[in-house]
Amino acid sequence: MDLKLVFILILSYNGWRDTVECLESLQRLNYPNYRIVVIDNGSTDGSMDRTKAWAAGELPVESKFFAYDPSIKPVRWIEYDRATTEAGGLPELEAEIEVLPPNRRMVLIQTGANLGYAGGNNVGIKYSLARGANYVWLLNNDTVMEPTAVCEMVRMMESKPQAGCVGAKLIYYDWPDTLQVAGSHFCFWSGLAFARGYRKKDTNDWNEPYMPGYLSGAALLCRRAVFEQVGFLDESFFMYAEDIDWSIRVKKANWEIWYCPQARVWHKDSATAGSKSPFMEYWMTRSNLRLVRRYHPYRLPVATFFQVLRAVRRLATGNFRRSLAVIRGIWAGIGLKL
Repeated sequence: MDLKLVFILILSYNGWRDTVECLESLQRLNYPNYRIVVIDNGSTDGSMDRTKAWAAGELPVESKFFAYDPSIKPVRWIEYDRATTEAGGLPELEAEIEVLPPNRRMVLIQTGANLGYAGGNNVGIKYSLARGANYVWLLNNDTVMEPTAVCEMVRMMESKPQAGCVGAKLIYYDWPDTLQVAGSHFCFWSGLAFARGYRKKDTNDWNEPYMPGYLSGAALLCRRAVFEQVGFLDESFFMYAEDIDWSIRVKKANWEIWYCPQARVWHKDSATAGSKSPFMEYWMTRSNLRLVRRYHPYRLPVATFFQVLRAVRRLATGNFRRSLAVIRGIWAGIGLKL
């Protein structure tokens, strides 16, 4: 297999414990041609300092998926601000780490603000393309992957020239034999997303590649040519549904998207936003209705009705703050100018 260059983008926001476990996991990849890029999206918890401490070998990582290995430290890092990153970095700094193995070097990016999922990743995507990436892997920081994950996704890409994006099999971190996502579908009538295989046992039933409605952005490999043709992620979503919008745009440009079951990634559900928090409820409702309004506006009244039902259910179970967040998300989703 031709060893195409893969840039791995890890977007981090106030989650250094997750980030360093993810980085430790990446050090065990068996694919020899990759670059690690950590994008700090305006963290306020000292995430970047903790990441540097991990790189120096001063912060051992505990994980149920692997044993900490001090022999693969230190990791040499270089650091950029947003403007320098988007310009492709500095040749003299890049030369300092170019001679090192891929698991012993990384690039740290400070965006200077919370740009959201799309905004933060777009900074890294622009850098990756400027540095000659063939593929870009968008990876949530709250993930741990099998050492073969990148190799399997690249193999699928290379075997399917029309594949623009490939998504990994996502498995619950806390239930390592239980599926989280094996490809997904978005219903424009209800404004709700549905994950195939959700909370099912990870058996051979989920091991066939196929083309889903959309791919989760938690572990998404994209071809360089797709960014060059389609553009970048839509930053107006800020949180949630960016991956759905991206999948739609990729397919409209006549690329295929594929689920790759051989690439297994364990994901901590909603570790950044807080599982089922009002924050999550607001942004998910807002973004999903915005998506409906953009692609199927005639379905918006029906989708809005389903979102109102969600708010009523939360209120009926005593979750007043979550119910209010859904209502606020509805208002924002149907009232935004596209």
